[in-house]
Amino acid sequence: MESVKFYCESKPKSGEIVQVIFTSRHDDHTEGHLTEYNGSIIMVHSQATTKKKIKSFNKVIPLNKPIAAIVEEFSESKNNGSVSRAYLKDVEENYSNKFVNNGKLFNGIYQICEQTETNFKDTWENKVFPYISKLELEEGDTYLDAIISNLDDFVKLFENQVFVDKVNDKFKFTNTKKEIYKKKVGIIANDGVESTKRLISSSLEEDSFSEFKDSINVTYFNTPNYMVETDVSNEVLEAFIGILQENSKKMKNVFVKVY
Repeated sequence: MESVKFYCESKPKSGEIVQVIFTSRHDDHTEGHLTEYNGSIIMVHSQATTKKKIKSFNKVIPLNKPIAAIVEEFSESKNNGSVSRAYLKDVEENYSNKFVNNGKLFNGIYQICEQTETNFKDTWENKVFPYISKLELEEGDTYLDAIISNLDDFVKLFENQVFVDKVNDKFKFTNTKKEIYKKKVGIIANDGVESTKRLISSSLEEDSFSEFKDSINVTYFNTPNYMVETDVSNEVLEAFIGILQENSKKMKNVFVKVY
């Protein structure tokens, strides 16, 4: 599957919002690659944020984590380009759902190919991608939304009935909307809110949660309760709450209650 990308041999256009993974950080720029296209990218640090000074590179430009960026320019002959994340905040939330659904479609077809011993590269490049390239999407919809709405037409691409049945089973009831996992916890700190803040921040900084900390939110609900939320998975939510409980035991007079 590594040799196949979602958009096959197509190239991103200037101004397009794409998903990237940054892999190495240098003095004045960060390098990485596109996830849904073939190609490498760089981002000069002046294009990382509208703020004058970057206090935490790990937060603004995290490494080895899929994030959105805007294509500034891309050379088709060299297969590389530059991206920016400044001014992206207002639209990033909408595009994260697009990337998630693209992944569900891409990985779903791959899994079905594996199960039926079908050539994935041929299936994606010669059947699925040409089909979705012709789709006219409604505002806010993704390719997966369109396929689910036209599943009877989509499965006509495939001759193998077993393959068709698996596509129907896989996508007929797929949820395309972003899911938020949340749970209420009680945090009781006898010596004040500063201890609560230390507990939350130290738990987010745990090495095991470095890749998820920007996807976990802990907000005040009502005394003594807080709402813990993430869009990653319920497993990540439960694991983080477990860390809150363990870390509270290391602190004096701080207690965590899970409802």
